[in-house]
Order: sequence, then C-alpha cells, then structure tokens
Amino acid sequence: MPQARIVDIQIQPIKGGGAVKLSRARMTRSGLESMDGRVLDHSLFVVDARPNPDGDHSFITQRTRLVPSLGLHFPGSPKLALIRPSLGDAGLSFTFEGKDEVLDPGPDKDDPARAIPVRLFKYRGQALEVPVLSRWLTEHLGRAVSVVRTAGPWNRMTATYFMENNNPLRAQDGYPVHAVMLGDAEAAFAASGTAPDPNRFRYQLLLDGLPLWAIHDYTQVVVNGVKVCQAKPCDRCEVTAIDQNTGERSMIKPLAGLRPAGSPIWIRPDTSGRTRIMGESWIPFQETIVTVGDTVHFRGRRTDMNFVPGRKAQAAQQNEADQMSDTM
Repeated sequence: MPQARIVDIQIQPIKGGGAVKLSRARMTRSGLESMDGRVLDHSLFVVDARPNPDGDHSFITQRTRLVPSLGLHFPGSPKLALIRPSLGDAGLSFTFEGKDEVLDPGPDKDDPARAIPVRLFKYRGQALEVPVLSRWLTEHLGRAVSVVRTAGPWNRMTATYFMENNNPLRAQDGYPVHAVMLGDAEAAFAASGTAPDPNRFRYQLLLDGLPLWAIHDYTQVVVNGVKVCQAKPCDRCEVTAIDQNTGERSMIKPLAGLRPAGSPIWIRPDTSGRTRIMGESWIPFQETIVTVGDTVHFRGRRTDMNFVPGRKAQAAQQNEADQMSDTM
C-alpha cells in the first residue's frame, strides 16, 4: 500500500492570512484545529465593508482578480499575508508585519447582534463580525473591511459535487483539508529555477514519500485508522505568485513550473475548464489526531479524473511509443 509521512502541519486562522505551525492537531470533519480547540483553521475571514449588488458583504483574500460569479466582487489584498497569528497563554493573537498585536476575544465573546450577511464563493449566509479585529485590520490595510467568524448563524457545508458528504465547513475554499506533497512543490520550484517554498501553496498538511504527482492517483487515504476521501485535486490560482513573507507579488511564479515538472492538467468535469493543480482536497469522515511523522496510507486508484499528462510524462510516453515502433 503506497504511503507518505506528514512533515508539516499548519493552520490559517484568518483566510488569506499567515499560519500557525503545529506539531500535532485534531483533524475534524470541518478541518484542522489546535489540540486545545482554541485555534480553528479558517474560522475567520475578511469581507469588504461595502455591500455587493446582492446586499451581502463579499469575502476578500490575497487574490485581486474579480470573479463575481464566485463572490469576488471587490479586489483582494496580497497584504493579508502580513497577518501573523500566534497562540499564547492569553489565546489567539495577531500582528501585522510583526507589529501592533491584537487579541482575538474568542467565540465566547461574540455578539449575536453582530451577524452580517456575507458571500463566500457560492455560499450566502451570515457570519459574526469581530469588531476589534475589523478596526485593527481596516487600519493596516487602509480600506474599510470587516473580520467575521464562521459561528452563530453560519451554516456552510462542504462541496458535494465530487463526493457526497454532510461535513460542515468553515471558510476554506471548499473542502476541510488541503494536503500537498513536498516533492511535487519542490519539483515545481526547481522547474522554475528557484528555491522551493511550499508555503506558497498554503497547505494544511505537507506530506513526503510518494513519487511525483502520484498523490492524484488515489481516491482515499487512511490516517491513524480513519478514512479520508480525496475528493478532487486542488486548483491553483494567482496567490502562489505572492511572497507570503512580504505580501507582495514576486518574480517567482511556481505555477509556471508545474507543466515542465510533469504535473498533469486537470479538465474539470463540472466546468470543462483546464486547471493547474497542486495537492488534494480531503474530506475526513471521522475525527482523529494528526502528528508530524504520522504515516498516511493511500488506497483506491482513480480512473475518472480526466488528466492531461505533464510534459515529462508526455515525453516518456512518446519515447516508449518510439521504442515500440523501432522493434516492430
């Protein structure tokens, strides 16, 4: 049975912000959280203070491209990368570019009267504003925003197009956990001629041990006896070109290295779009503890994902065909 090791675990408390590194975490049906339950992955996100045409407050991330059909009505800000979370005795706190610390008062202090209508991708519902975080981030971004918590009337669910499930979801893109193979990330950077920085792919779990791109060959993983569905490959976007340390666009664009490194192109069955991929979207069906060093077992070969082979794979296939032709 193919297997890999967990080599890094991280949680992004604010969507688009920096990460808290952990040596172990709870993996729940909604995603990762710290062992004491004080920090939940993607439990907070940022919305523009202006209502969109439907009267909701649209989410913003590091992306700047507008896609109204996905709720991206206003340009995001790469500066969200400068939000640095940390977990201390007082709880979860944030600094901006390492300065001006602010404490998250926590869900117990949320005011139900602060529920506001929000839009996050295709989800429309309500979330609870955290005023102290809204004021803090508005000052640092230089634009009016609100920071909201996925609590109170929040009732978003994990996407079901690729796998039926009833998993609650916070502010992740569409699935509870994003897992990336270290070797795949390193190959993409190497093909771009730059030093590897897997954090550009904003994973929750970083794995090592499978051959290049082999993570996409399987439908299921088993972690500490718990079955997890690999629902779909993770589409990649412009955020990978943003330096997560400076909050600025860089000349390093790891997406450009995916095809030369052999990554397949995925033709999505729901949109027919050709997408560049890195990592997999996981749906855990039970809770378990994940620890750096744990073994992840892969099961169930995929047969229906419609991948276009990467350049290296295409070259190998052509070479094999040429060799067969020479022997005929």
